Amino acid sequence: MNKKIYLGFAFLLVGIMIIGNVLAFAVSSKYWEDNPLIINPGETKHAFIVLQNLAGTEDVSATVGILQGSEIAVLDEPGKVYEIPLGQRVEVPFTVTIPTSGSVVGISNIIFDVSTITNQQEGPMSLGSGAQKLIPVLIEAPAAPEKKSSGWIFYLVVGVLLLALVALAIVKAKKK
Repeated sequence: MNKKIYLGFAFLLVGIMIIGNVLAFAVSSKYWEDNPLIINPGETKHAFIVLQNLAGTEDVSATVGILQGSEIAVLDEPGKVYEIPLGQRVEVPFTVTIPTSGSVVGISNIIFDVSTITNQQEGPMSLGSGAQKLIPVLIEAPAAPEKKSSGWIFYLVVGVLLLALVALAIVKAKKK
């Protein structure tokens, strides 16, 4: 039984040595469940997600796609391969547009799919990693415009009051 343990340990060490480099990246955003991107029907907003390579051992290349929410969101640079240097962050810009008609007030989600691209050509297969990032979008009903009274109404009221005062003055003057 000891031979099996040593053999298993040897395979584990060889596997770790073959892997060599550590590929570590993350996807973040300034929007999350308690802080959604807020937009009204008929509006367009520009935002971004952030690709981070802060804990790896080499630069990372990645592609970004939209899994859900493509009816309201588009990547500003679709198909682009993003190069994320070791210890750096890269912004991936996107645009959200809510149509004026047919918009439903409430939460809509955009899900981004991020996949790394490996440069390893050794062996029959290469390993990559991926991540998904959910961006909640809160579609709010536009605020009702404030009704402002026109200036002519003010002048009409003042004019009627002045006429009433003049008429009252004339009536008092005739009584004397």
